[in-house]
Amino acid sequence: MYHRPSPTSARNRYQSLDLVSRMEGASPHALVSILYEELERALDIASHAISSGQSTTANSQIARAQSILVALEGGLDFERGGDLAQTLGVVYRAMLRQLAKSGHDVAKIAEVRSGIAEMAQSWRALAG
Repeated sequence: MYHRPSPTSARNRYQSLDLVSRMEGASPHALVSILYEELERALDIASHAISSGQSTTANSQIARAQSILVALEGGLDFERGGDLAQTLGVVYRAMLRQLAKSGHDVAKIAEVRSGIAEMAQSWRALAG
């Protein structure tokens, strides 16, 4: 029996394929930009889900945001990156702690989102 896919399922599949295709040929600098974009998206969805009472979606997006922060920290070159890499590592870990303690507090998630937006803007300016 044929089951018609839901619009949400189809959209999620498309977004996943789009992300994979963007990452495949990306330079290291572009990969970091993509991670920042996806982190911002995850935090936005989590905030909206919390406001809408969708705790399962909120939890999965907060976990996704935490995974992206771990990936960003894991990509730092502490030997060649000097003080900047050290500082970014501290910032990423602080954001992880903030998300872990957020308890679905939209204001705490917004603080992390604001910090990421500033970092993403600076990162994009480096490429410009």
